Amino acid sequence: MKKKVLFLLFLCFLLVSCRNPMDERMETDESSIFGMGEVEYCRITADTADVKAGIGNDFNTIKTLNRDDVIRVLSQVDDRYVVQLDNNEVGSIDTTDATPVVRDGNVQQLQTMDPDREPQIEDAVPEVQAGDQPPEAEAQPQTQSPAPQAAPARDTAIEGLSAVEEQMINLVNQERERNNLPILQVDLEVTRVARIKSQDMVDQNYFSHYSPTYGSPFEMLDSFGIKYLHAGENLAGNPSVEDAHTSLMNSSGHRKNILSPDFTHIGIGVKPSGRYGQIFTQLFISKPQ
Repeated sequence: MKKKVLFLLFLCFLLVSCRNPMDERMETDESSIFGMGEVEYCRITADTADVKAGIGNDFNTIKTLNRDDVIRVLSQVDDRYVVQLDNNEVGSIDTTDATPVVRDGNVQQLQTMDPDREPQIEDAVPEVQAGDQPPEAEAQPQTQSPAPQAAPARDTAIEGLSAVEEQMINLVNQERERNNLPILQVDLEVTRVARIKSQDMVDQNYFSHYSPTYGSPFEMLDSFGIKYLHAGENLAGNPSVEDAHTSLMNSSGHRKNILSPDFTHIGIGVKPSGRYGQIFTQLFISKPQ
């Protein structure tokens, strides 16, 4: 009996010591977050909208706006938008007479691709490395929670997607088409931010929506000058694009971001990771016009 036990222990030792390290799977992980930005402009959707001199319909009308007029929004008080007219006069309109829109400057936007198109190797472009960022975008030692850093210079703008990024965007848009949702437009400025976030996670060895360098995804988008009404971020660590996408779709929070009817644009940044194989940052924003 004793010999039998010793033999079994020796056999177990051989099985453990002869195990191939390649049999160990890399870590995988996912995380999602959603938020809403401040309303800065709105478009009149009613035939006419009276701008009142105060917060409420009982005040005098100082101007009447027409359908499709776009007006600057200073704040929202209950069911009223406080708006600024062209002559700098301030009044309020009913929120039911307008819809929030986003007005931004020169934004890089990639022509919408066919979600069923296979990504080509020639689509790949040089990736933006963390070293391409100016000094003010790097993390600085602090004793308190760091504030978002200034955005890198515009001369680091990108011209297209890598093949892996395009493959993931195709998967996202295929899901939206299957659910009768409009496909997302690729915003290259948002893609640049997503790449930098992925590289930041690799360089600083963390997996979180909160970056020690840039703060929350919303603070990061703001610091890079990205205008949005809604915003969301999905994170995935996985060696495979298909497996990363599947894991995101199997999670209610990530799936909600991918299939949100609020979002209009997307940027995806993929960076190699020794821990996960690849780190994926999906940034979603809405920019209603």
